[in-house]
Amino acid sequence: MSTLKALTTLLAKPRRLKALLSYGHKGYLNSIGWFRAFDEQQAIDGNGDPIPWVTYSFIDFIKGRLNKNLVVFEYGSGSSTLFYAKQVRRVVSVEHDEEWYKKIVGSKPDNAEMIYTLLSTDGEYARKASLLNEKFDIIIVDGRDRVNCCKHSLAALSEKGVIVLDDSERAAYNDARILLKQAGFKELSFSGISPGLFYLKATSVFYKADNCLSI
Repeated sequence: MSTLKALTTLLAKPRRLKALLSYGHKGYLNSIGWFRAFDEQQAIDGNGDPIPWVTYSFIDFIKGRLNKNLVVFEYGSGSSTLFYAKQVRRVVSVEHDEEWYKKIVGSKPDNAEMIYTLLSTDGEYARKASLLNEKFDIIIVDGRDRVNCCKHSLAALSEKGVIVLDDSERAAYNDARILLKQAGFKELSFSGISPGLFYLKATSVFYKADNCLSI
């Protein structure tokens, strides 16, 4: 729908327009900080604190299951790094965007490590988790080359580890979902909106029976 057509539709339905305007300062979207995230174009909650740029339903699920015994690896860094660092023992993030890396690396907390790595298909970036000679309880795939990131993450998971794939609704990442299920993982998908964004998306957790999130 074009912007003009959308505006015409709203004007023709004044009750709908009134409702949209009134919920800018109350209701669910306001309480979760969606309007603030939209205005500031950042992944933040209603208090301005950083949150992952994933579905709110996933955030609601994960935040009560994190603890200081867990070690997290992220493909992609930013607000999510700050969010997880508050909740877990240690976070390691790999970032391919050098400009973004230089912008945020100075503000990382003490228990977070950010690694800049050049991006190439099925290259060092996708393999980084498996190259660190460390096991991770949660591996979050929210960067580039996600199918290969999922593939190489298998070797870096702890015994009770889980993999989180953001934007799992995208056809381009279906091969990753198939690969993980063939490796014995079950998928738990959380769909909905995410901070400041209108469209429907999904964030999926891939887990086995004995896992660190008590699923």
